[in-house]
Amino acid sequence: CSDKTGTLTTNEMSVEKFFVAGNKDGSQLAAFEVKGHSYSPEGEIVNFQNFNGSQLAKNIKTFATSMVLNNESKLIFDKNRVNRSGLPTEAAIKVLSEKIGKYDPDFKNKYVPISTGHVEQYGSYLAQDYEKRATLEFSRDRKSMSVLLKCKNVLFIKGAPDYLLKASKKIMNKDGEVVDFTAATKTAFENQIKEYAKAGLRTLAICVKYDTGALVDYTGPSHPAHKQLEDSNNYAKIEEDPIIIGVVAVRDPPRPEVAASIQKCKQAGISVIMITGDIKETAESIARDIGIIQAGDEEFRSLTGHTFENLSEEKQLEYLQQVIDAPSGFVFSRTDPRHKRALVKILSGQNQIVAMTGDGVN
Repeated sequence: CSDKTGTLTTNEMSVEKFFVAGNKDGSQLAAFEVKGHSYSPEGEIVNFQNFNGSQLAKNIKTFATSMVLNNESKLIFDKNRVNRSGLPTEAAIKVLSEKIGKYDPDFKNKYVPISTGHVEQYGSYLAQDYEKRATLEFSRDRKSMSVLLKCKNVLFIKGAPDYLLKASKKIMNKDGEVVDFTAATKTAFENQIKEYAKAGLRTLAICVKYDTGALVDYTGPSHPAHKQLEDSNNYAKIEEDPIIIGVVAVRDPPRPEVAASIQKCKQAGISVIMITGDIKETAESIARDIGIIQAGDEEFRSLTGHTFENLSEEKQLEYLQQVIDAPSGFVFSRTDPRHKRALVKILSGQNQIVAMTGDGVN
């Protein structure tokens, strides 16, 4: 049994695609391809100038601001290259924000060479009017993270699109206006996200919330509303009704040696089970790329953790019998720690020797 991120993949992430609302009512998507696959903010955004025109679109500026401020990673110039500290996904979206800055007429001429040691130049520019008040840390239950910032106490949110799209009633249009998130637009968003996932890309929704209720004038621990922030069970309520700005799609490429290693495992009589928190389509795409499953196997060799735990014990064993009877592969997606424990328990109960590799907590 193997974790995916950083074990089967490199954990060196870059934003490859993203989309935002492209018109007044938000019914049309503006989708872009991003060039460059390192932590250096070099690389164009294809057709981006045509979308923005003479000024950076207002939803794009808010999109970049949210990615910069709801972010604890750092981009560091060291030994003639840009490295990161912090989570690779956060570093990847911070790189995207720097690439966006090169299309902002108010800032693009202020760039200096990154060899001077200044990598996060656009990020610093966007952050200058804000001061962090509180961080609502990521949790597995709500699959999101947010920061409350002084500047009308806006809340910037990022997280799993399947959770945040479900929680949202509004989106931001190209002009920065908040409009209804209609059923048709939501379907268009979901379809585009599925296309990204089928290409093996991990997706992240970028959001904002202006109506922060009792936290609108929050100043710190002495404020009456601080009690809301002391209990993480309140975070989902605080983040309720986010305004969707856009969605990024991140590439985490497989390690070059992984496909050959999986083949050797099967030849040695070892079945390989990939366990990941990613959505089903992303997990299946990567599993096909590295040879854990083959095209057409998805119906019988791929389950989400939720689906698996709702099966009868007899049906669970029936699925796992495939990897018991012959060296083969299986994919578990959208998993939590309890799913991994249940899986090991069932396999061990069938006199299988189970090995776990990777550092994933899911």
